[in-house]
Amino acid sequence: MRAVTSRVDDDDMLRIEWPEPVDGTIVLRHVETGEERGDTDLVGLRPGIWMASHRGEPLATDDPGFSLDGLLVYAGTARDREIRAFRTTIGTLALTVREVEPYVEVTAVVSDGGVIEVEGMIAYGEPIEGPARLVAVARKGPQPVSGSAIFRGRRFQGSFPIAPMAEAQTRRRVFWDLHAEADGLRLPLAARLDDIADKKTRVRFPAQYVGQIRVRPYYTDTDSLAVALTVEEKAS
Repeated sequence: MRAVTSRVDDDDMLRIEWPEPVDGTIVLRHVETGEERGDTDLVGLRPGIWMASHRGEPLATDDPGFSLDGLLVYAGTARDREIRAFRTTIGTLALTVREVEPYVEVTAVVSDGGVIEVEGMIAYGEPIEGPARLVAVARKGPQPVSGSAIFRGRRFQGSFPIAPMAEAQTRRRVFWDLHAEADGLRLPLAARLDDIADKKTRVRFPAQYVGQIRVRPYYTDTDSLAVALTVEEKAS
């Protein structure tokens, strides 16, 4: 018997849809510790990978486990632990559990006209209402640069000018990490809910120029949103 769908709802319940009614308990087994859990209520699962079985056999599933809409809804609930269902390479159901902290999930980036604009939503945190800032923090050297932003519940929108970043350039290359800030709370910007692997090399944003300085947003190895400023040599 193969599960048609196998998803984790935003209340941390494992929902299994079968092609026809079945009985028997779903058993979850932690890969590292061997701990077993015979329940579809996933609250309290320790971090790591859990393999699912039914009637003593690995639970086969037709569901790849990915739904961006579903993950956005799930991330729209304040929590400190994320649980995702996925289909293994041999077609069986497994769960991955990891600790999370609030951040802004990036949904749009526009780099044009001397500014960088970002839209997103709060993931795993509480809603915020009111004015905010979009802050660029250099990893070394210049002072932070910020622009105006706003939170509307879970939605975030902000922008900042690139000229002040270029004016602070003292080395050939400077990297800036982006954050949303409101009432003393600083949330990093990242894109971690989609299924795009290796964003750093696969996702390319347009570059802007301030004189000889190229300004280009990019995703880091951890899918955080950052900006690279590079002084380009003049053509001879």
